[in-house]
Amino acid sequence: MIEVYKLTKRHLDGAKSGDAKLDQIKIFSTCIGHGVGTIDFSEKVLEIQNEEFEEIIKHGDDYLQFKIGNLSKYFEIEIFPEHAAKLLPHMIECPLKQILQNLNEGYLVLRKDFA
Repeated sequence: MIEVYKLTKRHLDGAKSGDAKLDQIKIFSTCIGHGVGTIDFSEKVLEIQNEEFEEIIKHGDDYLQFKIGNLSKYFEIEIFPEHAAKLLPHMIECPLKQILQNLNEGYLVLRKDFA
C-alpha cells in the first residue's frame, strides 16, 4: 500500500523571508522530523492500493515513471508544487491526481507501507 501525506501545519509561517524557494527549503527541512521516516506536521490524506499505483505508473510518461516509479527503490518520495505541475498532464484520473491539482504550496510525501 502507498500512503500519501500532506503538509498541513507550518511552524515557520511568521518567519517568511520573501524568497519562495528558500521558504520551501526551510519548511521542508524543519518539518521532516528528526530522522528518516518521521514526518512531523503532516497528515495522511490518501491510501493507494499497490495495483492502482502500478496503473498510474504504467500509463504515465517518462518523468512520471521516474519521479514516482522510484518509490519501490527509495520507499519515500517528496512531491513539491513544481513536480506536481510536471506530473499532472500525464497522470490518469485518480484520487492522487485530484490531490496534486490542489498542491499550491508545501509538499506531499508518498511512502511505501510494508505492513
